[in-house]
Amino acid sequence: MIKCRFCGTEFLEQESKAGCRGCPLSKTCNKYKCPNCGYEIPKEPKFIQMIKKWGMKR
Repeated sequence: MIKCRFCGTEFLEQESKAGCRGCPLSKTCNKYKCPNCGYEIPKEPKFIQMIKKWGMKR
């Protein structure tokens, strides 16, 4: 789940992609788009995601 930092809505990555269909940069964009308010949230780098997963396993 992704939580919008602006309005607090929680959504899935698939829901984020639905709002970007018409954008020509949608395939190379490095952001999630909140389906509720349209706020764009930068994606976390892969290494940060790996560190979080590693920390949760401990």
